[in-house]
Amino acid sequence: SLPLRLGRRPGRLPLLAPPASASHMSLAAVMESPAQWQEQLWALSRPFWACSGLCCRDHLDAELMFGKGGLTYNATTLQRNLVVANAITSEFLGELKQQCLDEKQQYDRQGTQAPQKKRNRWAVYTNPDRIHHNLTSTMAFLREHPECRTALLPKSYLRALAVLQHTVSEDTSDICRPEEERRHSDVFEGVLTKSGVNSQLVKDSHRSEWSIEGRAFTMQDHKVAPNDTSEDRKAVIAAFQHNLITALEQFLLDYCKRRKLTGQGTQQLMQAVTTQMSQAGLANLEQSSQASRIFVSGEGLEQRTAYNVSTMLTDAKGEILKLSIYCMKAGFSSYMSPDGMVPLADEEDEDAGLGPIFCASDSYLYQYATLSFAPRPMPDGTERIECVVLDLLDEIHILPVEPL
Repeated sequence: SLPLRLGRRPGRLPLLAPPASASHMSLAAVMESPAQWQEQLWALSRPFWACSGLCCRDHLDAELMFGKGGLTYNATTLQRNLVVANAITSEFLGELKQQCLDEKQQYDRQGTQAPQKKRNRWAVYTNPDRIHHNLTSTMAFLREHPECRTALLPKSYLRALAVLQHTVSEDTSDICRPEEERRHSDVFEGVLTKSGVNSQLVKDSHRSEWSIEGRAFTMQDHKVAPNDTSEDRKAVIAAFQHNLITALEQFLLDYCKRRKLTGQGTQQLMQAVTTQMSQAGLANLEQSSQASRIFVSGEGLEQRTAYNVSTMLTDAKGEILKLSIYCMKAGFSSYMSPDGMVPLADEEDEDAGLGPIFCASDSYLYQYATLSFAPRPMPDGTERIECVVLDLLDEIHILPVEPL
């Protein structure tokens, strides 16, 4: 038995999901009457009509089923998911807007001007046009996501998809903006290029495991002897970093050459990919995750991160880049859960959930996401880099301590 109850989608591993009752409640709240369904879905459809190339009113009409009283309860699985997702995405963007307004108010009270990067971030989440773009683009992604068409998805999984897609897409768009309009201060470097690789990737490279088109890179192959000095260790790490970055740059440059990208497009794609292969990608995964809300501890705690980048052929976009990000925490012996992740403990116990809860040492938390990167040709001869979430998994596997 698990201290935390997680939902399962048919044929899949456990995914982030609240207790079944919570998921069903959120969906049922929207499905009180056919009239409410009609109002929700027509309101939801309006932003999609404005999305060029992704959908149109005729396409939407074909998916809606009408009866005498308007939209019936036979609305497609996709449309039911989209109604819930629209509310979730609006709520998430509203939270970001409020954060920005609170920050701005704090600077105003202090009588100081915020840094340009921070003001740029405020514009992303407080400007009405940008808010509308954020909502419509995220909803367009969910509308095209295959899983939204096959089953009614838990509210928490829809939120995770929306949050992750928005954050990785916004990171990628930020790289393509002029320097004065960016909201991040990322620095880039390289071996074969001057500024193709995110510097944070380089700094943290020895702490993760890597695979580049099936070729593995890990510090386990560059072990430091017990009698080596700190300088020896630094030299080993530097050699590992050089080999990894050289191989990664060559892989990405070869891809860009095959796709005949411009110099600017090549740099933007390399920067976009390597940014998600750094702490920024892990932070995006954490922000969308339920597992990240579980605080674990214990003497044997071990965290492993891994990145796997390769190419993949698709019918729609040709050859694309596929990046998988993994993060696993294991070996812990206790955990704490915030509000909303209620342990399956005796409900009459007043202290339940107030302190660390002991668990079996073979418990683990596992987060995984696969992203795709592809250039999209623009009318002016340049390219726009697109990043799309292909898959997402958030597994909380916590086992109770075996009785003596």
